[in-house]
Amino acid sequence: MNDLILKSADVGTLDSAVIKSPLGIIAPTLAKVAVGAGAFAPLTMVANTHYLVTGTLTASNCVIPEGTAGDVIVVEMVSTTVDALMVANTAVVKFTSALKFDVNSCVRWPASPASNGGALLTFGWDADVSVAADDDLILTGATAGGPGNGTKIVFSRGESQWRADGYFYGAGAMTAVPNVAFG
Repeated sequence: MNDLILKSADVGTLDSAVIKSPLGIIAPTLAKVAVGAGAFAPLTMVANTHYLVTGTLTASNCVIPEGTAGDVIVVEMVSTTVDALMVANTAVVKFTSALKFDVNSCVRWPASPASNGGALLTFGWDADVSVAADDDLILTGATAGGPGNGTKIVFSRGESQWRADGYFYGAGAMTAVPNVAFG
């Protein structure tokens, strides 16, 4: 591996797009895009973009681009309503990568019995261990379970595959846990 050594005279003269680490670009700049209620738009996602979901999503099949090492895509549910639902009841929002997901991909969901964050009921985990078959991250909405406000997924592009890493929070009465899985 080649190390990059900076001298004080170099500061401010480097193009951040050419500084790379083994994991990709150091601190990539992400464009922010608001995604309102309805189908996720755009369905073909753009690398180095932070999608801020502000309303409840309906059924959507989102395509992750091939991208290059160091690219990042963030999808985050932000709402002023604490128990807002990210995915409509029974709707399926699917994120698909033609490159399959990296074996280190994982999603987690802490679930409480109430949207106010009361006692923890369960903590779920799905790690993507069957790389050959997994090219989808699937979110299925549940009115009393989510996924909901605060949910965040980070897709990061390695040398040959995308890695998905996410935390999914519940919504509503929380009588069910968020339904999230690789497929």
